[in-house]
Amino acid sequence: MTPALILTRPAPQAEAFAAEITARWVGPLRTILSPLLQIVPVPITVDLTQVKGVILTSAHGVAASRAATLPRGLPAWCVGEKTAQLASEAGFDVIAGPGDATRLADKIISRRPDGPLVHLHGVHTRGGVSERLAAAGIGCIDVIGYDQVAQPLSDAAFEALQGGAPVILPLFSPRTATILAGQAPFAAPVHVVVMSTAVQNAAAAINLRSLSVAATPDAGAMIAATLKRLRVMAEQGL
Repeated sequence: MTPALILTRPAPQAEAFAAEITARWVGPLRTILSPLLQIVPVPITVDLTQVKGVILTSAHGVAASRAATLPRGLPAWCVGEKTAQLASEAGFDVIAGPGDATRLADKIISRRPDGPLVHLHGVHTRGGVSERLAAAGIGCIDVIGYDQVAQPLSDAAFEALQGGAPVILPLFSPRTATILAGQAPFAAPVHVVVMSTAVQNAAAAINLRSLSVAATPDAGAMIAATLKRLRVMAEQGL
Protein backbone atom coordinates (compact mmCIF):
# COMPACT_ATOMS: atom_id res chain seq x y z
CA MET A 1 0.00 0.00 0.00
CA THR A 2 1.22 3.50 -0.81
CA PRO A 3 2.20 5.32 2.40
CA ALA A 4 0.78 8.77 3.13
CA LEU A 5 2.89 11.74 4.21
CA ILE A 6 0.66 14.11 6.20
CA LEU A 7 2.06 17.61 6.68
CA THR A 8 0.43 19.65 9.43
CA ARG A 9 2.39 22.92 9.22
CA PRO A 10 0.80 26.09 7.82
CA ALA A 11 0.54 25.88 4.03
CA PRO A 12 3.71 27.75 2.90
CA GLN A 13 6.01 25.74 5.17
CA ALA A 14 4.17 22.47 4.40
CA GLU A 15 4.46 23.04 0.65
CA ALA A 16 8.19 23.75 0.92
CA PHE A 17 8.73 20.63 3.03
CA ALA A 18 6.71 18.49 0.59
CA ALA A 19 8.79 19.79 -2.33
CA GLU A 20 12.02 18.81 -0.56
CA ILE A 21 10.76 15.30 0.19
CA THR A 22 9.34 14.60 -3.27
CA ALA A 23 12.56 15.84 -4.88
CA ARG A 24 14.59 13.27 -2.92
CA TRP A 25 12.23 10.30 -2.56
CA VAL A 26 11.81 8.00 -5.55
CA GLY A 27 9.37 5.54 -4.00
CA PRO A 28 5.57 5.68 -3.97
CA LEU A 29 4.19 8.34 -1.64
CA ARG A 30 0.91 10.16 -1.26
CA THR A 31 1.33 13.67 0.16
CA ILE A 32 -1.52 15.30 2.08
CA LEU A 33 -1.41 18.88 3.36
CA SER A 34 -3.53 19.35 6.47
CA PRO A 35 -2.47 22.46 8.44
CA LEU A 36 -3.40 22.17 12.11
CA LEU A 37 -2.67 25.85 12.76
CA GLN A 38 -4.03 28.94 11.07
CA ILE A 39 -1.77 31.96 11.54
CA VAL A 40 -3.82 35.09 12.26
CA PRO A 41 -2.10 38.48 12.56
CA VAL A 42 -2.57 40.38 15.84
CA PRO A 43 -2.39 44.20 15.64
CA ILE A 44 0.79 45.62 17.21
CA THR A 45 0.14 48.90 19.03
CA VAL A 46 3.28 49.08 21.19
CA ASP A 47 5.77 51.83 20.29
CA LEU A 48 8.98 49.98 19.44
CA THR A 49 11.00 52.85 17.98
CA GLN A 50 13.51 52.78 20.86
CA VAL A 51 14.36 49.06 20.83
CA LYS A 52 17.94 48.06 20.01
CA GLY A 53 17.23 44.62 18.54
CA VAL A 54 14.50 42.14 17.71
CA ILE A 55 14.22 38.45 18.53
CA LEU A 56 12.49 36.28 15.92
CA THR A 57 11.70 32.68 16.85
CA SER A 58 9.65 31.83 13.77
CA ALA A 59 9.01 32.87 10.19
CA HIS A 60 5.68 34.23 11.40
CA GLY A 61 7.57 36.61 13.68
CA VAL A 62 9.31 38.01 10.61
CA ALA A 63 5.93 38.58 8.97
CA ALA A 64 4.68 40.27 12.14
CA SER A 65 7.73 42.54 12.17
CA ARG A 66 6.51 44.17 8.96
CA ALA A 67 3.51 45.54 10.88
CA ALA A 68 5.64 46.84 13.77
CA THR A 69 7.34 50.23 14.00
CA LEU A 70 10.94 49.03 13.88
CA PRO A 71 14.03 50.90 12.67
CA ARG A 72 15.55 49.64 9.41
CA GLY A 73 18.75 47.63 9.74
CA LEU A 74 17.97 46.62 13.32
CA PRO A 75 19.90 43.59 14.63
CA ALA A 76 17.66 40.52 14.50
CA TRP A 77 18.41 37.46 16.62
CA CYS A 78 16.86 34.60 14.63
CA VAL A 79 16.07 31.10 15.86
CA GLY A 80 17.58 29.37 12.82
CA GLU A 81 18.81 29.71 9.25
CA LYS A 82 15.40 29.87 7.55
CA THR A 83 14.13 32.60 9.87
CA ALA A 84 17.45 34.41 9.41
CA GLN A 85 17.08 34.29 5.63
CA LEU A 86 13.57 35.77 5.80
CA ALA A 87 14.70 38.42 8.29
CA SER A 88 17.57 39.41 6.01
CA GLU A 89 15.13 39.79 3.13
CA ALA A 90 13.01 42.00 5.41
CA GLY A 91 15.97 44.37 5.93
CA PHE A 92 17.32 43.24 9.31
CA ASP A 93 20.98 42.75 10.25
CA VAL A 94 20.67 39.08 11.18
CA ILE A 95 22.38 36.85 13.73
CA ALA A 96 21.35 33.21 13.13
CA GLY A 97 20.76 31.03 16.15
CA PRO A 98 21.15 27.32 16.84
CA GLY A 99 17.61 26.20 15.99
CA ASP A 100 15.57 26.49 19.18
CA ALA A 101 14.42 29.37 21.39
CA THR A 102 16.16 28.25 24.57
CA ARG A 103 19.60 28.04 22.97
CA LEU A 104 18.97 31.28 21.10
CA ALA A 105 18.37 32.99 24.45
CA ASP A 106 21.64 31.52 25.72
CA LYS A 107 23.46 32.89 22.66
CA ILE A 108 22.00 36.36 23.23
CA ILE A 109 23.03 36.28 26.88
CA SER A 110 26.57 35.30 25.93
CA ARG A 111 26.83 38.26 23.53
CA ARG A 112 25.37 40.80 26.02
CA PRO A 113 23.74 43.15 23.45
CA ASP A 114 22.44 46.57 24.42
CA GLY A 115 18.73 46.58 25.21
CA PRO A 116 15.93 46.81 25.19
CA LEU A 117 15.22 44.02 22.74
CA VAL A 118 11.77 42.98 21.56
CA HIS A 119 10.63 39.38 21.14
CA LEU A 120 7.93 39.17 18.45
CA HIS A 121 6.07 35.90 18.87
CA GLY A 122 2.70 34.19 18.77
CA VAL A 123 0.04 33.79 21.44
CA HIS A 124 1.44 30.31 22.10
CA THR A 125 5.19 30.36 22.67
CA ARG A 126 7.85 28.28 24.40
CA GLY A 127 11.37 28.78 25.68
CA GLY A 128 10.77 31.66 28.11
CA VAL A 129 13.06 33.91 26.08
CA SER A 130 12.23 37.25 27.71
CA GLU A 131 12.29 35.75 31.19
CA ARG A 132 15.72 34.21 30.60
CA LEU A 133 17.07 37.50 29.28
CA ALA A 134 15.58 39.49 32.14
CA ALA A 135 17.20 37.13 34.65
CA ALA A 136 20.52 37.86 32.95
CA GLY A 137 19.96 41.61 33.14
CA ILE A 138 19.03 42.15 29.47
CA GLY A 139 15.83 44.09 28.91
CA CYS A 140 13.33 42.41 26.59
CA ILE A 141 9.78 43.41 25.64
CA ASP A 142 7.29 40.64 24.84
CA VAL A 143 5.03 41.51 21.90
CA ILE A 144 2.40 39.19 20.44
CA GLY A 145 2.28 39.59 16.68
CA TYR A 146 0.09 36.66 15.65
CA ASP A 147 -2.17 33.89 16.92
CA GLN A 148 -1.95 30.20 16.07
CA VAL A 149 -5.56 29.02 15.84
CA ALA A 150 -6.12 25.26 16.04
CA GLN A 151 -7.65 23.56 12.99
CA PRO A 152 -9.19 20.11 12.50
CA LEU A 153 -7.58 17.53 10.26
CA SER A 154 -8.70 17.73 6.65
CA ASP A 155 -11.06 15.03 5.42
CA ALA A 156 -8.27 13.48 3.35
CA ALA A 157 -5.87 13.40 6.32
CA PHE A 158 -8.47 11.96 8.69
CA GLU A 159 -9.42 9.25 6.19
CA ALA A 160 -5.75 8.31 5.74
CA LEU A 161 -5.27 8.12 9.52
CA GLN A 162 -8.24 5.77 9.80
CA GLY A 163 -7.18 3.59 6.85
CA GLY A 164 -4.88 0.62 6.47
CA ALA A 165 -1.91 2.22 4.71
CA PRO A 166 1.01 3.48 6.80
CA VAL A 167 1.13 7.20 7.60
CA ILE A 168 4.25 9.24 8.29
CA LEU A 169 3.73 12.46 10.25
CA PRO A 170 6.51 15.03 10.72
CA LEU A 171 5.64 17.20 13.74
CA PHE A 172 7.47 20.47 14.35
CA SER A 173 5.94 21.86 17.57
CA PRO A 174 4.46 20.62 20.84
CA ARG A 175 1.28 22.57 20.11
CA THR A 176 0.77 20.83 16.77
CA ALA A 177 1.38 17.46 18.42
CA THR A 178 -1.15 18.29 21.14
CA ILE A 179 -3.77 19.35 18.59
CA LEU A 180 -3.19 16.13 16.65
CA ALA A 181 -3.43 14.00 19.80
CA GLY A 182 -6.78 15.60 20.53
CA GLN A 183 -8.13 14.11 17.29
CA ALA A 184 -6.85 10.57 17.97
CA PRO A 185 -7.15 7.56 18.15
CA PHE A 186 -6.09 6.56 14.66
CA ALA A 187 -6.47 3.14 13.07
CA ALA A 188 -3.61 3.45 10.57
CA PRO A 189 -0.03 2.49 11.47
CA VAL A 190 1.37 5.93 12.32
CA HIS A 191 5.08 6.76 12.10
CA VAL A 192 5.91 10.12 13.67
CA VAL A 193 9.05 12.21 13.17
CA VAL A 194 9.50 14.99 15.73
CA MET A 195 11.77 18.02 15.89
CA SER A 196 12.65 17.76 19.60
CA THR A 197 12.04 15.88 22.81
CA ALA A 198 9.45 18.53 23.75
CA VAL A 199 7.46 17.56 20.65
CA GLN A 200 8.04 13.89 21.47
CA ASN A 201 6.50 14.38 24.91
CA ALA A 202 3.46 16.12 23.43
CA ALA A 203 3.01 13.27 20.93
CA ALA A 204 3.09 10.59 23.63
CA ALA A 205 -0.72 10.38 23.72
CA ILE A 206 -0.91 9.29 20.06
CA ASN A 207 -0.96 5.57 19.29
CA LEU A 208 2.23 5.15 17.23
CA ARG A 209 3.98 2.42 15.28
CA SER A 210 7.30 4.29 15.49
CA LEU A 211 8.77 7.60 16.59
CA SER A 212 11.96 9.29 15.38
CA VAL A 213 13.61 12.43 16.77
CA ALA A 214 15.49 14.72 14.37
CA ALA A 215 19.21 15.05 15.05
CA THR A 216 18.89 18.83 15.43
CA PRO A 217 15.83 21.09 15.79
CA ASP A 218 15.68 22.44 12.26
CA ALA A 219 13.95 21.81 8.94
CA GLY A 220 17.00 20.18 7.32
CA ALA A 221 17.25 17.57 10.07
CA MET A 222 13.49 16.96 9.87
CA ILE A 223 13.76 16.31 6.14
CA ALA A 224 16.65 13.90 6.73
CA ALA A 225 14.78 12.07 9.50
CA THR A 226 11.62 11.81 7.41
CA LEU A 227 13.55 10.37 4.44
CA LYS A 228 15.31 7.91 6.75
CA ARG A 229 11.97 6.73 8.13
CA LEU A 230 10.62 6.31 4.59
CA ARG A 231 13.66 4.21 3.67
CA VAL A 232 13.23 2.01 6.75
CA MET A 233 9.55 1.52 5.99
CA ALA A 234 10.36 0.58 2.39
CA GLU A 235 13.02 -1.92 3.51
CA GLN A 236 10.54 -3.50 5.92
CA GLY A 237 7.87 -3.68 3.22
CA LEU A 238 5.51 -1.39 5.10
